[in-house]
Amino acid sequence: MPEAVSNSRQPLLWGAIAAIVALSAVAAIGWSEAVWPFNQRSEQALARRAQYFWDMKVAGDVAGAYEYMAESYRRRVTPAGFARDGQGMVLHTGATVVDVEVDEAEPVAEVDLEILHRFNRAAFVDMENKSKVTERWIFENGTWYRWPASFRG
Repeated sequence: MPEAVSNSRQPLLWGAIAAIVALSAVAAIGWSEAVWPFNQRSEQALARRAQYFWDMKVAGDVAGAYEYMAESYRRRVTPAGFARDGQGMVLHTGATVVDVEVDEAEPVAEVDLEILHRFNRAAFVDMENKSKVTERWIFENGTWYRWPASFRG
């Protein structure tokens, strides 16, 4: 039968146990707060993805932005249809993600944005406007996708 740990080794044992508990706590907190690619469902991952979507949209990368749309939307709307949606009268000149709120119970979230835009008319070329917009995003197939407000389905 093994002997009890000697009194001289007890502080070392307790120190090792405390270190293991502390590292486990740090790892658990780190995992829950991790940013992409470890925790795709996190608010940070969604904020990054929403910002990428709008960066592409503002830059005119319609094909890239289209890939960020929900799968059910992409089944019903072609890339050409997506490119036409909202084009013409308003030109987006910038967008910034302001806040993200993930619903932990459902695979949905709201993203608050400040969008810079101007009207596509000669008289308004120098008049840039700022709008505050809230978008809905859904979590499907392991990542976040934008769900357009005008889309039912």
